[in-house]
Amino acid sequence: MFEQDYRVCFPKERIYISRNHQWAFAAWAMGKSTGLLGEKTTLLHVDAHLDDTWDGVVVEGLHGMKGNSDYLDVAGKLEIDNFIWAGFAAQTIDYIVYVCPKHVDESDPFDLTGWNLEGEQLKPIREILKQREYKGSRYECVQHLREHLSASSDRINQVLNYPNSVILDLDLDVFKLNLSDPLNLELKPDDQIRDELSFLRDLYPYDMITVALSPAFCGGENNCERLYRLFLEGFELELSKAETW
Repeated sequence: MFEQDYRVCFPKERIYISRNHQWAFAAWAMGKSTGLLGEKTTLLHVDAHLDDTWDGVVVEGLHGMKGNSDYLDVAGKLEIDNFIWAGFAAQTIDYIVYVCPKHVDESDPFDLTGWNLEGEQLKPIREILKQREYKGSRYECVQHLREHLSASSDRINQVLNYPNSVILDLDLDVFKLNLSDPLNLELKPDDQIRDELSFLRDLYPYDMITVALSPAFCGGENNCERLYRLFLEGFELELSKAETW
């Protein structure tokens, strides 16, 4: 079902879905160019992985993009783990809220003290950071985010850096039960998945939603199809009304 270039969208709902996560970069760039996203944008990245590899900033064509064909061309050259830094370098996103389990990756995505920023290899990062700070926050899971927000009605605006535009960037692999064991294909219970999807859906009036299916990290095509069905159900979408993009 999910070919490598599988991409569909629901333009009215501003939801862009792809098999592989790097295509979210193209959706963000399109949103920025059309004015759907404002001057500053927060990315709410809900994923089993940080996807914060830095080398997306040096992908060919990133700094010469002029239209949709360029955005798609650059996205096609990115990988599934380096598109966030590419989006930051292209100024399509400005502030990142990671909802990613620390037992998969304990590193602090905002602590760059261990990076050799004076070296030649990371010169592109050094030049970017002269102009803009890579900043945001991190939560262990959807439940921890929910608990943090429940303490105060104003916290949602603080967390998402209001008045930024906000993108919900969801990878369905976050619903795999044991993220550390690729041989364990079990998913979270359907009721828990529905509850977390409902929470994310109602959390904020997002300016855009990007979704990665990531079957290889969900435990295979069957698991991915099940999660996709639950997502469509939870966000009240009919796949027959989707458009390719």
